[in-house]
Amino acid sequence: MKKLYLGFIVILLFIAINSANAQENEKQLWYCWEEVVHPTLINEYWELSKELSELCKSEGYSYAFYAWTSGNFKYQYWHPINSLSDIDKLEAEWDKIIAKFGAEKTEKWIKTIQSTNSRTITEISDLSFYPANPRVVMDSVNYMEFQEFYIIPGKGKEFEKMMKKAVAHIKSEGHSDSWHVASGGLGYDGPVYIGWAFDKNKKEYIINDEIFSKKYGDFFKEFNKDFVKILRSVERKEAWFARDLSYFGN
Repeated sequence: MKKLYLGFIVILLFIAINSANAQENEKQLWYCWEEVVHPTLINEYWELSKELSELCKSEGYSYAFYAWTSGNFKYQYWHPINSLSDIDKLEAEWDKIIAKFGAEKTEKWIKTIQSTNSRTITEISDLSFYPANPRVVMDSVNYMEFQEFYIIPGKGKEFEKMMKKAVAHIKSEGHSDSWHVASGGLGYDGPVYIGWAFDKNKKEYIINDEIFSKKYGDFFKEFNKDFVKILRSVERKEAWFARDLSYFGN
């Protein structure tokens, strides 16, 4: 479900590279570590972060992470985890990677970063759509659009009911694009749900978004009449996959 009739591009998340876990477990917890980089030091940041990714490979770091950038000097590293207790474990293991990286390189890397942030989300398979033969395979994904749906307190069940209705409709129509939905946790101004969809690049996304709108426009025109009643606000965003800064595990 890429575009709702009123212009909502439903994120139907972004890190679907690991969405098989969400399908098997019904829910997949994600931990995000965000770094805001000094614009003048972006090249240094990129090279040092790439080295850190390679070091994770050689040292057998236990926690995979998928790097995305929103194009405004923000880099997000999304880790699939099993519980909140894993955050302390991955940070402890990360400290070992940093020690291996060395004091000199670590100091240079830290100087490239203005600030940091963290958050968690829980991807919910019942609200998402994973086609058996998706149009875009994850190896070719480079672009994502997503939205944060800030809902009225107490309207969570209603939101989830509407998402299930939308999933059932596009599934019945043979839709071939993945659709990912998650609830926001730590670090978010809740209640909030996050949705996202991928493509090979922004141009392909726009083209297929138009195709989606023509096919499903009538359905979502009616859908939105009730959908807008449960919303406080919506924030639409985009991101690019930083494959060289990611670590897919062993």
